[in-house]
Amino acid sequence: MRSLNLSRTRGARRAAGAGPARRNAPLGRLAATLLVAAVATIGPILEGTMGDGRGWTIGLLLLLATPSLARAGGPRFHPLDPETYIPATYFLSVGYSPILRLLSSREFALPSHEALAMQVGYAGAVGCAIACTALSRPREEPDAERLVPSRSPRAMHEQDWATIGVGLLGLGLVVAWIATIGVGRFFTMNYASNHLEEDGKGLLTSGWYLVGIAIVYLVLRVASLRKAGLAMPKGISFAAACFFVSILLNTVMGRRGPLVWTLLSVALALHAYGIKIRRLWMGVGIVGILFYGIAVEGARAKQGSGFEAQISSAAAHLDRVENPLEIGELKRIYANLVIVVNEEPPIITYPGESWVNAFLILVPKPLWSDRPLGLAQRYAQWAAPDFARHGGGFAMGAAAEGYLNIGLAGTAVEIGVFSALFFMLPLLAAGSRDASLLVRAAAANLASFAYNQFRGELAALLKITLSLAIAALAVHLLTSLIQHIRGGLLGRHPMRKKAGPRLRGAGIGHPSAPRR
Repeated sequence: MRSLNLSRTRGARRAAGAGPARRNAPLGRLAATLLVAAVATIGPILEGTMGDGRGWTIGLLLLLATPSLARAGGPRFHPLDPETYIPATYFLSVGYSPILRLLSSREFALPSHEALAMQVGYAGAVGCAIACTALSRPREEPDAERLVPSRSPRAMHEQDWATIGVGLLGLGLVVAWIATIGVGRFFTMNYASNHLEEDGKGLLTSGWYLVGIAIVYLVLRVASLRKAGLAMPKGISFAAACFFVSILLNTVMGRRGPLVWTLLSVALALHAYGIKIRRLWMGVGIVGILFYGIAVEGARAKQGSGFEAQISSAAAHLDRVENPLEIGELKRIYANLVIVVNEEPPIITYPGESWVNAFLILVPKPLWSDRPLGLAQRYAQWAAPDFARHGGGFAMGAAAEGYLNIGLAGTAVEIGVFSALFFMLPLLAAGSRDASLLVRAAAANLASFAYNQFRGELAALLKITLSLAIAALAVHLLTSLIQHIRGGLLGRHPMRKKAGPRLRGAGIGHPSAPRR
């Protein structure tokens, strides 16, 4: 019988090895964190010498590369490693557009008002680099005996049915939201009206997060079986395909994010599980996402006018794009940061107000109609009141939110906390040896929103975290209920157990008895 050799990483060997190796690990992280602190001094020195934002820009690039170089498992730049992925997503929110602008300028310089914004972005990079470096840990090989049960490994188990049930519940919530609008009106609304219809109905629209967890869990279930050399149940692959197709409805709504975050969640979960994804395919995916985003942005102009009009508008928008590297959304995020830093809009009444309101906003609007407004809503009302009344909004950005609360220190703290609590720790949990498939799915879903929340604010991130936690809890409770019901039925009608198929992997589960 062929045995499945699951190689163990240095982190797993160290965990199973002698005690002194474990005691030395924190010292390595301390030295690496001090290295980041030393690199953080380069930016101000370079800016004092070069000026015009050049020093902040070079320092920001060095800082965001440091976590990959000081990685616990050894230096490596891999787009799905936490030490590379999280700094890269932060870079998109604050550094991508100004660097393009810097490279395209004749003087290789930024205007003074943009240089001030880059200083704020640099403060956030310090927090991001320190958090990612201090928390870096080697990835461990998954515990195959736990993830591939010895009892009927090819059959669908209670948690599989529970996850599918929670995914169907999520779709039901979305359908209920569409029903409150009306199917006919839903497909004839423009993009801004669609956003307005979400106001006060976050409980219904959060159904998409339940669907997202179901997709990632089912994909991981298939991956664990394939890695063990076993065939996957048709019900799991069919359910995963159906849930994934439902996500495409967001494209009709003019939303680019949900499909991108779903694909990214799957990629992060597979990478944490030890499934190798070729960099070529990742490159193809990035290019595809880039043009997908451009096409959806063009289709928004004719949203509600019929599919043919939207497709024509998307094609025309693609034809008009002169430089696909200039991403309009990233330019707007950076432009908002520039405005916040230079004009300091009076939308915060006391230091830390938006952080306090982020927790108060979790109260459903039907229960508290006068709950505080989010920072992005306040900013939209200040910058463009008419645009805000018609459903328009501006991406506030975590760097801008931190700055509005307590200045440069606020930006460093907010980005550091975001990087540690919401993204680095979930990715470490997803790569832990003892993590269940459900924990891996929930953690990957949360971490996939890294870029989305670096361009957003704390309130939105807390809502996403709460939705994912409720989804994972619902799967756990439903699994227990199904086990209880099945146990009761088997107790009333005991069935003769049949010997299951022998597993290919000697180290996975326990081999079943041969048939006679």
